[in-house]
Amino acid sequence: MKILTSVLSLFLFAFISSAQIDLPFFELDNSVNIDVTAKSNGTFKSISISISNLSPQGSVIHFPLGGVFLNREESEQSLVVVDYDKINVPAYTVKTIEIEVACADADKKVPRKNRTTWDYAYDSKLRELLLFYYENRTLIEYMTGAHNHDTQIKRHNFLQMCVWVYYGDDKEHITSFATNYIFDGDNDAAVAFVDVFYPMVSTFMELYKNID
Repeated sequence: MKILTSVLSLFLFAFISSAQIDLPFFELDNSVNIDVTAKSNGTFKSISISISNLSPQGSVIHFPLGGVFLNREESEQSLVVVDYDKINVPAYTVKTIEIEVACADADKKVPRKNRTTWDYAYDSKLRELLLFYYENRTLIEYMTGAHNHDTQIKRHNFLQMCVWVYYGDDKEHITSFATNYIFDGDNDAAVAFVDVFYPMVSTFMELYKNID
């Protein structure tokens, strides 16, 4: 009987150890012994994430399109995930990852560097919009000009404008933000940026609305 109990205990331990936690970052809680700490890089383009896995199970943590980092400081921007990523975190380890994000509030300032006061959420409709971009890049480049998507910076600018238009930010706030945080105070460059990308994104949004 003792031998059987020992075998069952070893089997149970092996099963628990081999089971893998597989969740998006915004669904994690203390019950799975995974701690997520988001820390601002002082920019609207990326955020640093530290994952502490305190459990005997390995974990895969996902950062899906449309994931939201809600800033508890109301004068600063919240951020949204615009490029899917994931991280494998073995049992009892800490891993870090940098996630590409965009600003959700053009009328607010960039998050203070090293800020860790965030809540986590998910915008499924924004995910659908961003996924449409990634799954239809050829068509979108044809409609809006391939040269506007041929570098990572240009693609981020396009997706950033998508987020602003999706959340209803007006052109005045977008231009002011671009002047202060993208073009180092150069208002003319910011105006040119808005003049190019705003109508492009409007075309993209219409395409998205009209395709099933």
